Amino acid sequence: MSHMFGLKFRIEALYFTNFRKSTSTSLINSYNIPPFTTIRGMISNALGLKRDDLRVQDWIKIGIKPQNNINRSTEMTKVLKLKGTGKQYQKTFPSAPIFKEFLVNPIYDVYVAGEQEIIANVYAALKNPKRPLYIGASDELVDLTVFEPLKIEKKQFNEAYGVLDGIHEDCIIEKIPYKFVQTGRNFSLEYKTISIPKKGKICEEMILFDFEGEGVALV
Repeated sequence: MSHMFGLKFRIEALYFTNFRKSTSTSLINSYNIPPFTTIRGMISNALGLKRDDLRVQDWIKIGIKPQNNINRSTEMTKVLKLKGTGKQYQKTFPSAPIFKEFLVNPIYDVYVAGEQEIIANVYAALKNPKRPLYIGASDELVDLTVFEPLKIEKKQFNEAYGVLDGIHEDCIIEKIPYKFVQTGRNFSLEYKTISIPKKGKICEEMILFDFEGEGVALV
């Protein structure tokens, strides 16, 4: 790929949201940031792709930067469970309430990069989505601010903002869903370990993608 093009957009959850950790059971915990699968799912939704259409995974790389200190709240809730064969479902309710963790009005800057045509299509879709956009649960709508696409290149930076691949000092370390892997009719999740700077940035020299002066790590 001779040139890469990038696009930045800001996601603001209007009230609260939860990026559920799939391993949590008695307590519904939340990741600090939207998983990469969540971002790609929102873009796929904007493009009007079908549910199992995973092509966005191959089209773009993603960078994420939290824009505010994330406040958390825990409430008691009941979770509606569906049991069935895939064609027919029976609604069942849990016998007892459980605690659910919420992120209160989180804001994230998201950076995506890929070929020029792909980025142009994503930009148009986010400006005029085919379906309503949400992150977390389907009733947790978001407000988007979409910036103009631009050509990007790698440069050396002394400070890194946002999420970094791997393990770094003075960061929150999380293992989050990265992409879906399809084998026949079955899907599995591939996870990636990432670092979220506790102070919003890491003062360390590294090669990053230049988004109009912002050094961004794309994963």
